[in-house]
Amino acid sequence: MESVQDPGVSPSPLPVLVNDLGTQTDDEPLTQYSISSKALSPVAFDELRRYRCFVTPQGWVLALDPASCQTFLCRPQDGERIQLPPKEQGFPESCKCLLSDMPGAASGSSVVVFDLDDNEMWVCKIGATNWDSHRYEPSMFVKGRIPQLTNIAMGHGIAAVGGRIYFELTAREMGVIDFNGKEGLKLDTIEVDMVDLPLSIRMASMYLVESSGELFLVVIFFDGENVHKIANHAVYKMDFSEPKWCEVDEIGADRVFLLGGDRLGISCFGASCSAGDHGLGGNCIYFLNHVPTTTKSFLHVIDLKTGTEEARRPFITHNGYHMMPVRSPFWLLPTESTLQAQGSFMLLISLYGVNFYIS
Repeated sequence: MESVQDPGVSPSPLPVLVNDLGTQTDDEPLTQYSISSKALSPVAFDELRRYRCFVTPQGWVLALDPASCQTFLCRPQDGERIQLPPKEQGFPESCKCLLSDMPGAASGSSVVVFDLDDNEMWVCKIGATNWDSHRYEPSMFVKGRIPQLTNIAMGHGIAAVGGRIYFELTAREMGVIDFNGKEGLKLDTIEVDMVDLPLSIRMASMYLVESSGELFLVVIFFDGENVHKIANHAVYKMDFSEPKWCEVDEIGADRVFLLGGDRLGISCFGASCSAGDHGLGGNCIYFLNHVPTTTKSFLHVIDLKTGTEEARRPFITHNGYHMMPVRSPFWLLPTESTLQAQGSFMLLISLYGVNFYIS
């Protein structure tokens, strides 16, 4: 069982994992696990208690006031806020949120919320006065079969690099959402072969990660059908000049990747941060493996330099009993940014192999 910090001690440094037990216990319902100190403590980020929150891979948290539907971005390490316009209605139950770029980027930054249960997304450029809703219908065509619709964010790796959002699409194409075009938001594809997976592997989970302005793909291979036991892993970096995925042995001496959380195989959350600034060893992947139908949450620590793996059980509570959280554990991340405010479209794109309709 992990140690619990005294309430008077300073909160754990980010990044942390957050577990929400709701009203199932008289203890602190929101608990955070520091991956650097391996200690549990009450969550110090009050917005998680007061608002509906969506964590982004860039560290900023989108918050929505359920009563007024007012929205804002908040930075967990210091509480700094960026005000956003109210939304006419709240967001659906299952969503995923990203920023197209860090706030203050020269080309501007947009907050994007994807509905994981429907082909709809909402976009608000920082500094704008409203949220824009867009429906899309990306169809994957398989020879001799009926076109199959796909959701951009559900069950797919997705990451923002240089003002564009990239997502897994087909074995030969990646989807791209471009926010910097003259005509506004644009959906497109790039031709790139997906990495080959060993035929002996029955189950795997894939994650796209932006790190220091580069795009990575991480593949976690499971041992048969046991999703809590890792058989192997692979890391690839995108060479946009080709484009192609190139397998790499390391991610950087001062970088860590933070994967998983939410629902295994559904949201495919992937992020990165500095290692040295947060008391972590570099060249490591922290993979939270949570199966929503059980109380089991495993945190796998993969050291790419040594080739070793450590499995932790961060949320064992109440004398060793595991309790089902009211929502899946999730990451709270550090971020770096300076603020700069700035201000969408109907288009049809028909592309070989994939059709995109967006309004």
